[in-house]
Amino acid sequence: MEVKEKNIVALLESVLFMYGRDISFIRIGELLELSDDEVADAVGLLQEEYEGRKNCGMSILVQDENVQMVTHPDSATVIEEITKKELEGPLTPVAMEVLAIIAYRGPINKIDIEAIRGVNCSFSIRNLRRRGLIEQSKNNKGRLQQYQTTIDFLRVLGIKSVDELPEFEELSQDKRIDAILYSESENQDG
Repeated sequence: MEVKEKNIVALLESVLFMYGRDISFIRIGELLELSDDEVADAVGLLQEEYEGRKNCGMSILVQDENVQMVTHPDSATVIEEITKKELEGPLTPVAMEVLAIIAYRGPINKIDIEAIRGVNCSFSIRNLRRRGLIEQSKNNKGRLQQYQTTIDFLRVLGIKSVDELPEFEELSQDKRIDAILYSESENQDG
């Protein structure tokens, strides 16, 4: 990856958006092939950029060499209302897609879910976790968090196992999904 030739601040912003949670300066340096000083400088520049934007809805938080993109405190009331409505109302089509991917392919990590969907799914994962329909996998041996359905998910559907989902065998081993996932991991490795 030739990061040095690209806008480091823009790449940092993309990584923060993709992660959807806090990430360490060290991990950013590994991902973007940057020194500790370059990461610290880029984080500082991104913070300044966000603070300088008029009516910006996002903010950059830094604590103990961890950084996260978050909603701006001025938006907190509106975001809380939206979140409450999302948790109380029916699942959105996007949340249903994410839930189906986790049910048929889980345990699965966020990056793979996003590879299948093609877009960020942090909000849907958070929503599904708060509703108790998914949880972090207890058998996670890798570095990335993996998600699986919960007992509450099975209870809501009235089934004993995800194997009882319609066309589970066929869809859980769909070669088209494997092609997406394996091509993504090869691109990341190579």
